[in-house]
Amino acid sequence: MKSVFLNRGKLLVGLFAIVFSTASFADVELEPTWVKDGVNWAQYLKFKVKPLNIDDVKVIKPPYAEDDPSDWSLDIENLETMQAMFRDIMSDVLEGNSGYPLVYTDGRDVLEVEVEILSIMPWLKPGSGSEMDGHQVKTLGSGEITARVELRDSRTRELLLLLEGEKAIGEKYKEFTTENNVNNVNFMFTKFATRLRNSMDKVHGK
Repeated sequence: MKSVFLNRGKLLVGLFAIVFSTASFADVELEPTWVKDGVNWAQYLKFKVKPLNIDDVKVIKPPYAEDDPSDWSLDIENLETMQAMFRDIMSDVLEGNSGYPLVYTDGRDVLEVEVEILSIMPWLKPGSGSEMDGHQVKTLGSGEITARVELRDSRTRELLLLLEGEKAIGEKYKEFTTENNVNNVNFMFTKFATRLRNSMDKVHGK
């Protein structure tokens, strides 16, 4: 079968590039939307990672399908799978190799992390498989996601950093299959967790 490539253009902004705009955090990929001045990031030694917020995810059709009258939606099972992946990856990356404990209680050394998925734009209609008009379709990633990241002091809930924007889900051309889509989401969450871990390592001189 022929392969059809759907290009997502130049929308390569790094939503999940958690970057603190202080001298302690290097490798800037995307400036935060807002960051509080004078934060003593070194006081934080633990993370309180809230469950991935998927309460109000909007599914947006890609430009080529804007006139498609059918409903594009994600079922709850898919969203819960995404939530479980996020939890497991954050735990593995942040706690591994003498990292930072994930806790469920507040404290002066605890940094609260919350990620909310605002919208998802899949390249193909969810559940439609990887074929389009008889062609096997390969897409550059699975689509695009818009999310909001908040870092807060766990005791006061004071907002310390806010980041909001778009991120590509996956960076390689592959068939639009469930397995590939899951792998793309896994890669995206791992990249986010790793950047957060690396940023805190730099603060603590690791």
